[in-house]
Amino acid sequence: MNSTSKVSPTRRRILIDSGVQGALVRRTGLYAAATGMYLLIIFILSDALSHPREPLSESLFRSLDEAVFWAPGLMLLAPLFAYDLIHISNRFVGPMFRLRRELRKLSNGEMVSPMYSRQGDFWADASESFNRLREELVELRASDSDSPEASDLDDTLDSDVNSIPDPLPAE
Repeated sequence: MNSTSKVSPTRRRILIDSGVQGALVRRTGLYAAATGMYLLIIFILSDALSHPREPLSESLFRSLDEAVFWAPGLMLLAPLFAYDLIHISNRFVGPMFRLRRELRKLSNGEMVSPMYSRQGDFWADASESFNRLREELVELRASDSDSPEASDLDDTLDSDVNSIPDPLPAE
């Protein structure tokens, strides 16, 4: 999974990308609610089939009485599930968050350090690809700044800036 030799420090934040991770937690909550409803319906139907002469309302009350035992356990486990989901999603959200941030800096002409994957992160090859791209871009920018055309362009820009008249005359 992690093929780079240098490893970044551990994460300090729980939520790396609240949009992505919030959607995952909301979707998991929706699945949990749907599962709870499914279980309740199955319990009601099962009880109704076991007691065909009784009204459906009796099956509903018996199923709700049973739900008193399993529903609190699910509610107590829900935060654990959410935390675990966020923790595991950090392994793929974190690298993409860092990659987007460093690509933005690189495209703005800022110097960026090489990226390294944290222990257990997914997509370690993305940081390796970014580092190759970064090196090529650094070399390309260095060769462009060393070329005579680039220095002529710099001289032209400098002379244009110096030839702009002052907006306020000196007194």
